[in-house]
Parts: sequence; C-alpha cells; structure tokens
Amino acid sequence: MRLLLSWLVAGSIPMVLARPWRRQATDTTYFFTLGNSYTQTGFSTTGEQPSASNPMGNPALGTGTTTGGLNWVGYLTTEQNASLVLSYNLAIGGATIDDSLVSSYQGDLVSQVDTFEQVYSNSPEAAPWTAENTVFGFWIGVNDIGNAFYNTDADTFIPQLMNRLKALVEQIISAGGRKFLFLNVPPTSRSPFFIAQGEATMEQQAAYLEAYNQQLQLMVTSLSANNTGITTVVYDSWSLMTDVLDNPTEYGFEDATCINEDGVSCVWWNDYHPSAKYHQIQAEDMKTVLAPLGAW
Repeated sequence: MRLLLSWLVAGSIPMVLARPWRRQATDTTYFFTLGNSYTQTGFSTTGEQPSASNPMGNPALGTGTTTGGLNWVGYLTTEQNASLVLSYNLAIGGATIDDSLVSSYQGDLVSQVDTFEQVYSNSPEAAPWTAENTVFGFWIGVNDIGNAFYNTDADTFIPQLMNRLKALVEQIISAGGRKFLFLNVPPTSRSPFFIAQGEATMEQQAAYLEAYNQQLQLMVTSLSANNTGITTVVYDSWSLMTDVLDNPTEYGFEDATCINEDGVSCVWWNDYHPSAKYHQIQAEDMKTVLAPLGAW
C-alpha cells in the first residue's frame, strides 16, 4: 500500500521556548535551511526578513512547525547559538528531493533551491550573505523513503536520489555556498505511524532507511572530494533518535510511543513527527559537530 505522507504539512500549536539572540552584525551567520516538515517553519520570502531583533523573520517564533513549538532550526537560531544566526527557512512540509522521482505534497527540494536562486543567491539587502558567513542545512529523505520503499529497489533507486541531491547542492556551490550541513534520516520506522503498520512494514522501511543513510554519507564524501574549498558536516539524527527511543525516561519522556500535542510530554507530537522537546534535545546535541561551520 502506498504511504503518501501528505499530513506532513500539519500546523502546530504555538509554544515559544526561546528568546532571540542579539549580537553585533559582524558576528552574523546566515542560515539557509531546506527540507520537509521536520524542518519547516512556514517562512515566507515576501514576509518580514530575519534581523537581530527577530532572527527567524516570519512567522512568529514557535509557529509554522510540526512539533508543538520550536524545531531544530528555531533552537539553533535562538537558543543554542553562540552568536547571531539569521534563519532563512525554505523547507516545505511533505517535500521530497525531486517530484519527478518521488511525488511531494506542496513542493520539492528542487523548488526550494529555485527559490533560493531567485530570491537570495545575489546576496540582496535582506540577506547580504557571503561564502564565509553562511551555512546551508539540508534535512531531506523522510518522504522519499516513506513514499518509495514499498515499490522501488533501494540499491538502484537511492543512487538516483543521491545524484539529484548532489546536483542541487552543487547549484548552491555554483552560487557561492561553501559551508554545508546534512542531517541523515532518523528511525521513522519506529514512529507510531509505522508501528501501527506491523512488524513486516517496519522492517522493510527500516532497511530502506539504512541504505539511504549509507548512500547519503557516500554522497557527501564525494561532494567534498569533487569540490575544493567547501566544508561539509553530517549530523547523525538516526543515532540520537535511536538512543532517545531506547531510553525515553532518561530524556524525560514517558515512553517511546506516546503522543502529545503539547510538544513537551512525549517524544512524538503526532504519529510521525517528533515533539518540540525532542527537537530541543537534538539541537543541543548537534552542537557537538557544528564547530566547523561557526555560530555554534
């Protein structure tokens, strides 16, 4: 059965958990993020733009996510940062890498890169970024896996996804981007949504996910080898979520499967999206690998 994850664009319950960081403009890091609902904040390129007093720009901090509050982008922008971060979040709920490979709901990574090129690639006044002070973050793959594992072969299809992802990153390199953050896919096979599908489906999806994460690492290694002067960091979200789900009470959660829209009580905000508290834990953990990129 096809599992088109169209609900990944669900809204959230506002919950402001952090305050904007204020620092001199000389310390500014411009943070462009691309991905799906695990990253989205509902940012509009035509709305209020990020500034020292409002580093997320629009909408209001803690809204537009699928967590019940902030997500990892919000935390890295307003709480876990060591200097001013301005967030330009182009992520779209339900996104895949490329609609021509795996259908998305409202837009794919291709469209997000196009938006960057049209609005921000020339370092406009609203985002006067440079190669030295800018980080591009990609968290993609949840929907590619969720919508493709049931009817494609991982060994032949995932390389197609990686080639397309690599090409999109290279478009940003051509525009001047030099610092890149990639997040692999967490164990969504252990989400309440897939648990409800039964053990066989969980195992099939988990195997596909493992192959995707392996190929992502290889792609990033190849990207670095073929493009001198770039910095790449891969954050292992799979390992963190695995540890949280294996030891939920150590992280302040009741168990590994409870769901609560308050964004605090449970690992899961709904049956497929981790809560704001989980995102806070992840953002803090991410700082252990972000040093090469600055700001954190």
